[in-house]
Amino acid sequence: MKNGSLRKWLYKMAWDTRCRNVDVAHILRPFINNETTILDAGCGEYGLSAFVSAKSIVGIDILPTDAQTHGFTFIHGSLISLPFAERSFSIAASVDVLEHLPEAVRPDAVRQLVEIARDTIIITFPSGRMAREIDEKFNRELTDSRQPIPDWLSEHLENQYPDADATVAEIVAEANKRGRKVRTSVFYSENLTVAKYLRWSAARSRYLYLLGNLTTVFLLPILREAKKDNAYRAIVLAEFIND
Repeated sequence: MKNGSLRKWLYKMAWDTRCRNVDVAHILRPFINNETTILDAGCGEYGLSAFVSAKSIVGIDILPTDAQTHGFTFIHGSLISLPFAERSFSIAASVDVLEHLPEAVRPDAVRQLVEIARDTIIITFPSGRMAREIDEKFNRELTDSRQPIPDWLSEHLENQYPDADATVAEIVAEANKRGRKVRTSVFYSENLTVAKYLRWSAARSRYLYLLGNLTTVFLLPILREAKKDNAYRAIVLAEFIND
């Protein structure tokens, strides 16, 4: 396996990247055909391109990546200032980005996605009291063991976690301003048992975490499906219905 292929395989199979994208990919599957174009705002290394096939996937992120894969184009930029025309993409996606933004600018990010999307919007984020509590516990464990706090965790805890109902309301309001109607749904992702286990592992040993990260995917068939009462992440789907 070539280095690039191995790198993409590890990205796809490691739980910390897989858990953010695999359920999104499953939800989006009915909306994707040979003509579908996707904007993946805040894509990270490969983003959704490792999990879905579309005519074109454009990823945009404030951190650069040299990842290369067929049909994936990377642009350096920000979710709150997207350099695209209105309705430029079939699908506008933002996977685990909203929680990194200050609360004051989150409505701007939602507005940008509503403007860019022609057919579908999907936004995911850690949500709810239990999600925050396990991140706070992880932060305490790392501090107590004098380990560095990862940037993602610090950014999570700087602000309130996004709320699914509030995000739905913002999408609907922004769509209505443009004379568009949307049908919204909320799904959930990443069983909290898995999230707790991986944070427990990471607080104790880098190698234990790496092992857990790569083996957790094989335990999924025996775990309870993620629901509102046991999920780390909410997934908001919006479908435009009057265009």
